[in-house]
Amino acid sequence: MADPIIVYAALAALTGILWLGALDKLRNFAAFEGAVAGYRLLPAILHRPFAAAFIGAELATGAMLLTPDWRMAGAMLTLAILAVATLGVAINLLRGNTDIDCGCGGLVHASSGLSWWVVARNGLPALLAVMVLASAGRASRELVWFDGVTFFGAALALLGLYLVSNQLIESHLRIQKTRSQS
Repeated sequence: MADPIIVYAALAALTGILWLGALDKLRNFAAFEGAVAGYRLLPAILHRPFAAAFIGAELATGAMLLTPDWRMAGAMLTLAILAVATLGVAINLLRGNTDIDCGCGGLVHASSGLSWWVVARNGLPALLAVMVLASAGRASRELVWFDGVTFFGAALALLGLYLVSNQLIESHLRIQKTRSQS
């Protein structure tokens, strides 16, 4: 059984990942809609509705993760969102369509193209969501004041790990493009 502080940190990190991604997509809706179109998985008429629904799902899921009665449904929806996004990336990688923005959103995202590293990176939030699901109905210990410090540090570390992985993916893709153009 995972310590409740680790579960709470996972919930906070997942919410941060979802909301940062959604807010960036809202701020750059046209670019996100263009990324959806670039995946070439949907008819053109569905690009805008899908983009809006995806952002709405990210926002709603983040809120669900923070609400105890909806936490498990939020974790399952997180896995569904990750599955849709990761499947889209994997299909395009298998097609050889790598020169599109991943559409991930957030503070840093792979605008230089797609790579299998994006698929691997999505494993972190998926693992966190599975951890939340695994903690369902388990007895919890009583929290003490120091747990607040631990929660804050762990949540920031998990979110930081995700953001650093985004930066590494972006740098890797740019280096690859530079080498291929040489």
